[in-house]
Amino acid sequence: MSVKCSDIINIMEEYANSNLAEDWDNVGLMVGDENKTISKILVALDIEDKIIDEAIEKNCDMIITHHPFIFKGIKSIKASDTIGARIIKLIKNNICVFSAHTNLDIAKNGTNDTLANLLNLEKISNLFEKDNSVVGLGRVGELFETMPFSKLIENVKKVLNLDSLVVSGSLDTPVKKVGICTGAGGEIDFMLQAVSKGCDAYITGDIKYHNSQVANDLGLCLIDATHYASEAIIIPVICDYINSCSRRLNMNIECIPSSVNGQTLNIV
Repeated sequence: MSVKCSDIINIMEEYANSNLAEDWDNVGLMVGDENKTISKILVALDIEDKIIDEAIEKNCDMIITHHPFIFKGIKSIKASDTIGARIIKLIKNNICVFSAHTNLDIAKNGTNDTLANLLNLEKISNLFEKDNSVVGLGRVGELFETMPFSKLIENVKKVLNLDSLVVSGSLDTPVKKVGICTGAGGEIDFMLQAVSKGCDAYITGDIKYHNSQVANDLGLCLIDATHYASEAIIIPVICDYINSCSRRLNMNIECIPSSVNGQTLNIV
């Protein structure tokens, strides 16, 4: 059966309902026609020029991103501006763009659950509650055994395919309960919440230097797994989900991960 952009939106809404998104966020269809027929989807973390070029080269009708393509208000669309040029290029090539951001962080089997699963955490609960929802922002879980902080660091490197990490805390500290918040969860209130939940260690991205000092005073070990690496893990999960829906619903559609999307900042 032919698939419309609106069908893909409905599928993604079942996965990560837009009502779960934070008030400040911007999620949903960013560019395109809901009635457009879709046959191939590219999934990436962000929209960049190289992502649009990849979508064109691979004959994709739609791009799904985690980070919102349009986040702040736009007063004009001009080819001389980066965002304007990208919007024009997408429209000229008839490519739809859909973004699922904090709703995907909060949703079941979203970014945080994916990281918790990769780390084999048990007894999973929410770091923050979301109204009366069963899901919330961040996760708290227990390792299968108490281990030194150094071993948790090595496990995080392995599952995120990183050669190095920025960490804070004694490497010999025994760790059993772990808090996580994919993306940017480096604010002090997040760390205080992790401590209140009894966490020995907290994994997130974009940790500020002075905030790490506060965590050190609280006795909380920190791992900055980088914003990119802690969230890029959701790309194959989205692809698997859409391809599974395609088979189940007999939809003639293919969903593929971007092969060129990568972080701007690198540790070398």
